[in-house]
Amino acid sequence: MELRSGQCGGQRKPERSRNFLNCQKQGDSCLGSLVPKLLMAPERKESRKESQMPLPIAIKWILLLSWGLSGTLGCPPPCDCQTLETFGLLVDCSNKGLTMVPSLPQNTRQLYLQNNNLTSIPAGTFDHLNYIYKINVTNNPWHCNCSILYLKHWLEDHMWGILHLTKCASPAITANLSLNLLTGNELEGCHQLFLPDQYHVFLWGDLVLIVLTVLSIILLGALLWVVQKTIYCVTLNQSTQEALQWQESSLRHQKSM
Repeated sequence: MELRSGQCGGQRKPERSRNFLNCQKQGDSCLGSLVPKLLMAPERKESRKESQMPLPIAIKWILLLSWGLSGTLGCPPPCDCQTLETFGLLVDCSNKGLTMVPSLPQNTRQLYLQNNNLTSIPAGTFDHLNYIYKINVTNNPWHCNCSILYLKHWLEDHMWGILHLTKCASPAITANLSLNLLTGNELEGCHQLFLPDQYHVFLWGDLVLIVLTVLSIILLGALLWVVQKTIYCVTLNQSTQEALQWQESSLRHQKSM
């Protein structure tokens, strides 16, 4: 049985090559219809390749847009917000006449609160700002009593460089005094901010710590005494055995004489 080319035993020739062979038999009139197809095929392939955007770049742009959109939607009035190139928000609340800090978005990285009417900041206001690296709270009439301790301690932990620029406006004893210069004399009586229950917690915690320390010292002393006693007993037994052996050897020597 004869095998035809292109079936089982041979490879099938591409359709385009068969068209060329047919056109060679028919003449040049056939090539006219094939030329547009041959010219358009590569262009269609290139246009498809150019339309494909690399996946990592697309994901990066989607994340950037979503981050900026969520930050803009969370901008607190009456502040002005701007999306930073390195992700996060610049929140500008300066010169707004604020008497209290508005609710700030978590992705705040730069915060400007200068030139307002802020006198104090409630405890915990800045605790959720994990990405912040720049803040300005100067030129506010800060009332430096016990309520200023949160701002003072937060700036000491996060923005030490601006602490000496933030000054008190009242009371008279602290007027024009920088926050870094506030001491126990100016903030006398601030221990009253702690509730009695908190004092009891601190007291019991200290007592437990003292008891554990005393018990540890007692146990350590007992362990040392046991070790010393064991060493003494072992040494005494060895010396007693050596003395008995010496007496036996001396008696044997006398009998042999």
